[in-house]
Amino acid sequence: MPASPGEALDIGPLHLQLYGVCVLLGFFVWVLVTARLWQRGGGDGIEAAWACLLAAPVAFIGARLYHVITDYGVYSANPTGIFDVAQGGLSIFGAVAGGIFALVFYANVRGWPIATFLDCAIVGIPLAQAIGRWGNYFNQELFGRPTDLPWGLHVDEAFRPYGYATYEQFHPVFLYESVLDVGIFIALGLLWRPLHERFRPGCIVGAYLILYGLVRVLMELLRSDPSNMIGPFRLNLVVAVLVLLTGALILIVADRRRPQRL
Repeated sequence: MPASPGEALDIGPLHLQLYGVCVLLGFFVWVLVTARLWQRGGGDGIEAAWACLLAAPVAFIGARLYHVITDYGVYSANPTGIFDVAQGGLSIFGAVAGGIFALVFYANVRGWPIATFLDCAIVGIPLAQAIGRWGNYFNQELFGRPTDLPWGLHVDEAFRPYGYATYEQFHPVFLYESVLDVGIFIALGLLWRPLHERFRPGCIVGAYLILYGLVRVLMELLRSDPSNMIGPFRLNLVVAVLVLLTGALILIVADRRRPQRL
């Protein structure tokens, strides 16, 4: 797999950062999926789209804040870099947390069933992630350990992690996650009916957290880039396990066989 042709594209007077283009495209796909699902359930698709648009700034702040906090050492010496997102630095963990917080607030104000709306809103997130991950390709980031597999990703020397300068091909972790995210999107669609037959609303959120947590655990085990550590484990690996466990807890609480407490 060839290295990225570049991180930007010039079209006449327009200078487009491809990372941002991928993230923005993924965001609009998420809005469309959420609006469609909410409409199919009898809600107003336009209002659902507005909810997503209004949640976007909070999700963006959450995505950046998580990255800055977990890489505080980098930004403490250069505080102005906190506002430079052109080179990446948006965490999906922070984005989902911030987005869910904003959507819960909006749904509560509108008097919508919060868990049901979140189920509709969560389905499109893995598809948005699958698109957004290609921004990592253009920035030559999110790759794994060296490999000689036929689909190994060529990484320019300037982007190789410390200690790996002599290696040219690496696992394309961004591609693995993108493909698996599409799989999560399909799985959530197929599981929609059986999950709601067994569990109360909110179960799709739980299923997403379990599936994405598992995917992220696998991806973190492949990565070779520098990372904050908790003991011998990468920070994001620990967070991914917590995300997975949170999803399992949601399904346990949402089980219709359990008495529902007020």
